Amino acid sequence: MAPLTHAAQMYVSAALILDGEAPGADEVAGHIAPRVRRVPGLRHRYAEAVGRARWQPQQVCADDHVALLTLDGDAAGAGVDALMEQVRRRPPVSPAGAPMWDVLIATGFTPGRWALVFRCHHTQMDGMAITHTLDQLFGTAPPARRRPLLSGALKPGLRHLPSAAASVIQAARPTAPWPAPAAAVGEGTATYAVTDPVGVDDIKQPGATLTQVLAACFALAADSWWPLPGDRQVHVVVPMDLREPGEQRTMGNHFAPLRLALPTGDPDRVLHETGTQMTTWRRPGLRAALDLAIRRMTPFPAALVLGERISAGTGCRAVVSSVRSRRPLSFNGSPVLDLVPAAPTFPGHALSCLLWSYEGRARIAFGSHTGMPGVGALPQAWEQALKSMRASQPFPLG
Repeated sequence: MAPLTHAAQMYVSAALILDGEAPGADEVAGHIAPRVRRVPGLRHRYAEAVGRARWQPQQVCADDHVALLTLDGDAAGAGVDALMEQVRRRPPVSPAGAPMWDVLIATGFTPGRWALVFRCHHTQMDGMAITHTLDQLFGTAPPARRRPLLSGALKPGLRHLPSAAASVIQAARPTAPWPAPAAAVGEGTATYAVTDPVGVDDIKQPGATLTQVLAACFALAADSWWPLPGDRQVHVVVPMDLREPGEQRTMGNHFAPLRLALPTGDPDRVLHETGTQMTTWRRPGLRAALDLAIRRMTPFPAALVLGERISAGTGCRAVVSSVRSRRPLSFNGSPVLDLVPAAPTFPGHALSCLLWSYEGRARIAFGSHTGMPGVGALPQAWEQALKSMRASQPFPLG
């Protein structure tokens, strides 16, 4: 991911929607400046030296990372879809050589509302690190906690190391091309669409995790958008967060790239087959074994090859992930009313799909690095898949 420094599509974005009049850039920079020191991920930059990854500490001036974004012309008053399309196309604000994050003060997308849009390059942070960062910048949160590598929680996972290593290797295996490469047009033009807010309780299904329902609905929506090949399996990556509850690592990425074959068929069967594949992921100790296998046992050159194969679309055609903001957010006493996310999309992928929940409601965002036709229909297709799943007869879950 690191070479894609100037690709706005490689930034994870979260738009915090507020009522009232937007503040100026100086006021937002003044609010952020004393809080930057709370988050190491905002004060370091990724680098490589002597064949290893490392983090370089940086002096950060908050003013250099804040900018205005006013929607005008056709985008004026066009809602959050138009806002996030502009966010995904806006070049990075941070100066060359500085940590790759910024805050945009967005206006003009909806009358009477404005947004604080936090963007961070995926090399810099993953989704869970960004939730902690938002808590520190615009909420209240306890100090970050990081467990030792050989903590008691890790030891039960040692017997799972062989299966953990196999899961990592699987993520690099080839998958079927979908859609055909010729279908992608307009290289470099980010496309984006997002659902209306959906109650988290309305997404949940008996015996299934939220991520399982997300992935099953994605499979159904993707198949209706661009039919999956019946004779070959198309795989997506579902990131598994490697942090323990309450732990926050805010520099870099701390997830395991677990590969999921997209099933086809009736909604209940798709949910069942998705759950069957994910059952092994919930084994006690596997998370810690994956953490050890990725952080300490995978040689750096091998990690680079794995990353290249994932980002190029060789091993998967999309990333399907979920993130949860656990605490209310605000700015100068004004509460955040809604959170609208945008996931990064690798150049070799057909799509990205990100569920971000906040205050009991979730939005599911879809994006494409290229101008894939019909991306705007995916939110409705995902919502229809959820309705069909809820209306179908229960199928025994794996």
